[in-house]
Amino acid sequence: MKRSKGFVALLLAAAMVLSMAVIGIAQEHEPVELTLWVTSRNMDEFAEELKQAFKEEHPWITINEVVKEGDPGNEFYQAVAAGTAPDCIQGSFTMMDKYISAGIVTPLNSYLDAWEETQYLDKAYLDMFTRDGNVYGLPNQVNPMLFAYNKTLFAEAGLDHAPTTWDEALEFAKKINNPDANVAGYATLAAEWTEWFFQYYVWQAGGDLTKENADGTIELTFTDPAVIEAAKYYQTLSSEKVLPSDRTLKFGDLLDKFAQGKIGMMPFAVDWVIDVANKGMDLDELGLCLPPAGPSGKSATAIAGDCWVINAKADQAKQDAAWEYISFMHSKENRAAFYENLASKGAIAPVTIPRTDMTITDFSEMPEEWSPILSSVGEIGRMEFYGKADFGSYVDRAVQKILSDPNADPAKEFGDAQALAEKEALENFNNANKK
Repeated sequence: MKRSKGFVALLLAAAMVLSMAVIGIAQEHEPVELTLWVTSRNMDEFAEELKQAFKEEHPWITINEVVKEGDPGNEFYQAVAAGTAPDCIQGSFTMMDKYISAGIVTPLNSYLDAWEETQYLDKAYLDMFTRDGNVYGLPNQVNPMLFAYNKTLFAEAGLDHAPTTWDEALEFAKKINNPDANVAGYATLAAEWTEWFFQYYVWQAGGDLTKENADGTIELTFTDPAVIEAAKYYQTLSSEKVLPSDRTLKFGDLLDKFAQGKIGMMPFAVDWVIDVANKGMDLDELGLCLPPAGPSGKSATAIAGDCWVINAKADQAKQDAAWEYISFMHSKENRAAFYENLASKGAIAPVTIPRTDMTITDFSEMPEEWSPILSSVGEIGRMEFYGKADFGSYVDRAVQKILSDPNADPAKEFGDAQALAEKEALENFNNANKK
């Protein structure tokens, strides 16, 4: 279509006004370079469009992207000390205590107080990273550990609801268990990383495996009554023969068997939904619930995820630019666009979005019963036990022993494990972590 000279003139005038506006905005701020660590798996067309939109709105900020594979947060601690760290990152929940204790992440209070969207942030998750009134991280996404069950196996056994207690889970497992069909009523890790799942049962019994002192040192509590209660429950699952008979099955094997309908129920992280779907499981068969309550009468589980944090060693201009970037990426509009983009590519995991004005079910069709579970997990979720990376292997040995030997004494096995951990690792840990 032929355009008039007047129309073209209007377009030119509009472009000039926009250009002048951008120049005006830029002139209100001193130029600043914002260094970010990114992973190649997150560098797609959508991410590039979002980055360009940020640049258009913030012309005074130049982005310097440095590609870091794996979990960039693992290198952040050392990089700050070396002076090579980025100005902000998405760090894992598990690293936050270390960051905060070391004083390498800056409080976000002044930024949050001025941000109009703070009112929509879920306080339960903000509180997890608040110390002495200072908020150090802005939770981005939460991946809770739940409990999964096979609806078809439950229906065949005449069961019409998810288990709510340890005793009920055991009762249900007995009804589902069918050795002739190679179906196990219940599953937990028995051959590797056993401390990973075992900690949940200790919490559900009302205790913990370690105690963090105010100065950052640790006390081992492997012989806490709740630990022994959890161990005895494991022994009961074993003696009642509701666990898979093959105790060499590893994590991937359990997911395979669950997807194949060979396991009735097991601890289950929300991001495994896509894994079992890819392994051929019909998601209409997948039931998710909060973990059954133990002797404490309460449910408890772990939550993982990542937080936006700002490098406390960066200068003020860079910190301000980092907040501009974080608040832009974490705005309702852009978080919605992020999940809409994921949904357009296929099924997405039922993660928890730590905001009160949106939920993952807004972007992808999921069973109705999942929504309240995802909403309530923040009330029972907690971080993995303190010192797990250093002391988990000692717990693992004790758990494997009580599952493999029906005559093993839980009190003795965990007492021996604690004594060995204290001898081999406790002093080094406390020297490294004391504030």
